[in-house]
Amino acid sequence: MGEVFVRAAVLIAIIGMGYGIKRLGWVSLDDFPTISRVVLRITLPCALITSFNEFHLTPGLLLLCVIGAAAVLSQQVAVGALERRRGRPAQAFGVINVPNYNIGLFAMPYVATFAGPQAIVLTALFDLGNSLVSAGIGYGWGLMWARPQLRVTVAKFVRQVFSSAVFDTYLALLILRLLDVALPPPVIAFTSTVGGANTFLAMLMIGIGLEVVLSPAKYATAARYLGYRYGFALLFALVVWFALPLDAPVKVVLCMVFFAPMAAMVTGFTGEAGLDVEVSAFMTSLTTLVAVVAMPAIFLVLSP
Repeated sequence: MGEVFVRAAVLIAIIGMGYGIKRLGWVSLDDFPTISRVVLRITLPCALITSFNEFHLTPGLLLLCVIGAAAVLSQQVAVGALERRRGRPAQAFGVINVPNYNIGLFAMPYVATFAGPQAIVLTALFDLGNSLVSAGIGYGWGLMWARPQLRVTVAKFVRQVFSSAVFDTYLALLILRLLDVALPPPVIAFTSTVGGANTFLAMLMIGIGLEVVLSPAKYATAARYLGYRYGFALLFALVVWFALPLDAPVKVVLCMVFFAPMAAMVTGFTGEAGLDVEVSAFMTSLTTLVAVVAMPAIFLVLSP
């Protein structure tokens, strides 16, 4: 238990460090796009390549990928519909920020501390579906909706989806895993070194974008989107627990994952779309604090 809270505290401390160096003037919000490009196009793809290189994907376990993808896609459609009357920028912000989960940086080590090594495989499979849809479809929808002057076409949407380095990396890794192809050791030596900086840079990026003191309107905006997020989390947890024919340990892990924090990459996506980075960073930090409490509580309540 103590190790779990230490991990969470370290992530929060790095976010605080990013916020602190911004307040000291060492960096500014203007530096956020540069750091986000480094994270989204270099360190995160390298971290993914390293972690998935020896991962063995079996057809029976693909159901968890489907659950992850379905959870994210259903939220994207619902939030897009709920925010339609507020305009395409509001839809874009919702589609990018609400339906996603921070699995690799937070949920995977966090859940594994409670549920054991099996949880690493379960969360990784869920993350495959989660990331393909949030970094692909969500990224494409978000960038298209964030630019109301553009007419959305299928070709433009597909092009936007494949412009996401994270999506392209996940897609390539999925193909390699299905073919059981491993990358050579020199490549992994490089990606492990570069990817090792990902957690630090991703959390630092959130801290740089974070503004603790927001206007009342921005607090209201954050509350609205977080209301969607946790409403869906509760709904999905109930469906998994009472309706899906899964083993109890798998159900426990899935219910915990639905309350995981927002993915660190979405603040970068928000910046690329020209949307409100301050609200996104605030929501990301707040969902991290909520997850520190909610995920262990769910485990303690649901575990036999």
